[in-house]
Amino acid sequence: MSTLRLGVLCAVPFWLGAVAVPAVAQADSDACAVLTAAQVGAAVGTAVHDGQYVTPTFKRTCTWTTDGKTDVKFVTLLLQTDTAYDGGKQMAAMMAGASGGKGKLESAGVGDDSYYFVAGTQVGLMVKKGTMSFKVAVYATLPVAKKEAMELALAKEVLAKL
Repeated sequence: MSTLRLGVLCAVPFWLGAVAVPAVAQADSDACAVLTAAQVGAAVGTAVHDGQYVTPTFKRTCTWTTDGKTDVKFVTLLLQTDTAYDGGKQMAAMMAGASGGKGKLESAGVGDDSYYFVAGTQVGLMVKKGTMSFKVAVYATLPVAKKEAMELALAKEVLAKL
């Protein structure tokens, strides 16, 4: 299974879970309000532009972009429910098992439960705290371990606000 297909298949449960959740408090439903550009820039080691929504009406996902002249291209934060987290973790475990060693789950040790899902050179950190969960991902041409460290730093910032 290609890394791209694996990544797309793993993203689907997170998006479906995010679409099906009811509105909650701003910190739980407005991803761009959770992290500042300064916090994101500090975690990834380069300046980023202010966060932007994928669409103006869907505020559970925020993307911070760089000027493109660094290894880091962009960072995303997706807010979702604990139910979406649980379903995503089950799906990620199945995908990791079916990937022939190209995908894996690694414990992250933050929140009530958390894991990194690694597919080839891509990684995303999923964290659950209470009835909320989130995914943070750094899209960069860097070693997986370095991206994991950046995502962990961002996750700790998010946890402080949820």
